[in-house]
Amino acid sequence: MDGELVVAADLRVRRWRWLRSQGLGVACGIATVALFAVGSVALTLTGDADSRAIAMDEIGGFFAPWSTVHLWFYLLLVVLAFYAFNTALCTWDSVSARWRAGIRQPTAYAAALIHVGFLVALGAHLVGGLWSAEIGQLIVGRSYADIGDGRLARLVDLTVERQADGSPKQVRATLEIRAMAGSVTSATIAYNEPLSSGFGADLLLLVRPLSAPDDERGAAVLLRHRHAPGNALGLVAALLMTLGVAGMWRRWMWETPR
Repeated sequence: MDGELVVAADLRVRRWRWLRSQGLGVACGIATVALFAVGSVALTLTGDADSRAIAMDEIGGFFAPWSTVHLWFYLLLVVLAFYAFNTALCTWDSVSARWRAGIRQPTAYAAALIHVGFLVALGAHLVGGLWSAEIGQLIVGRSYADIGDGRLARLVDLTVERQADGSPKQVRATLEIRAMAGSVTSATIAYNEPLSSGFGADLLLLVRPLSAPDDERGAAVLLRHRHAPGNALGLVAALLMTLGVAGMWRRWMWETPR
């Protein structure tokens, strides 16, 4: 009787062993790339129709409403769920086996650190997709303006590089930032160079320069306030992966037999 129970338990373990197999991880990786390729085409073709509500890293637009055009994204969520589960199981098996074998060198766990960083990165995308939001827009000119996090900012310098037709090519705005405690710092905002706080969770992005009608304010810039909570987790993921790569590099350099 006990032998039958052991056999039954062994069969159940084998039945679910595929969830922690390397083959599943490879398949999920290939499927992820393929679905992203399909998605890039679908978003381009339906940007003015079913995909018009999709912006930045938010995923709410894929479900408002549900659409067959976004089937690739729904499949991607399933694939990434399997990918994350498979990575977690494989990492646990690897770490626990090394620990039981008495291996204590930190470099032996470098690959596991990269895997954990990958899982944190997936979590960062999920958090960002669910809770990122546009807070609103604000104008910062020569006088101090509230930038929404208890700090005040004013424009002290504005440089605009223009195209041949007169449209802005690059804009660099230097701001003076005054904190609630009274300390003053300076920061420069440009296209693709936002002002961030909270480890990237809150962003002030440059929209365009403005020409204010009154001489007292002078030049001004229009900024967009965006809340992106996934960015902080993304930084943690990048740090974990960097440490993992450094550990693997040290292992290759110093622990590989010559």
